[in-house]
Amino acid sequence: MGYIGTKRSERSQDAIEDYEVPLNHFNKDLIQVFIDEKEVYDTLRTKTVRLWKFVATRAGATSWHHTGTYFNKTDHYSLEKVADELLLNGNEWEEQFKAYVKEEQETATSEPVFLSVIKVQIWGGSMKRPKLIGHELVMGVEKEGWLHAVSKATQLKYKLSANKVEMQKHFSLDDYSALTKDFPEFKAQKRAINKKMKEMYN
Repeated sequence: MGYIGTKRSERSQDAIEDYEVPLNHFNKDLIQVFIDEKEVYDTLRTKTVRLWKFVATRAGATSWHHTGTYFNKTDHYSLEKVADELLLNGNEWEEQFKAYVKEEQETATSEPVFLSVIKVQIWGGSMKRPKLIGHELVMGVEKEGWLHAVSKATQLKYKLSANKVEMQKHFSLDDYSALTKDFPEFKAQKRAINKKMKEMYN
């Protein structure tokens, strides 16, 4: 298996060129280029990126490939598979998506949200011989068992139950001063926290 720099394997790049991409690659520009090349899907131009992602995750990944410095196994999703689902079962997917958005909005208004700081392991070495090379403190917004990173971190979110998470400390949203008292390195992050909250709940 070849690797392209430190970002992804050659197989991952080949898949991306065939519109089989990681979920975080789904965006309006990519979808429009895909439709430009495959005019049979022209009626899907007005569908939102969120709907495409929703269908992708529920229809299932079509492959996985290694990405990143630490050879992470990353699921890839076929835009063609998603498009076929939307053409064949569009009304059903739209109804499921509406129900999902409604439930998400209801959960957002009732679910307690926390600021959390976690200590995570950083691994290096090779795929065959991984080794622990250090630790990182990450601060972010906790939701449904995940920490959505606000501070600069090696990834965007962390599953709190993962083995590499060694420490967790939680604070209520209105107790930011207590967080910065315990972890002064996260001062001046209030604006970034508010931005992350908007991303997660809007």
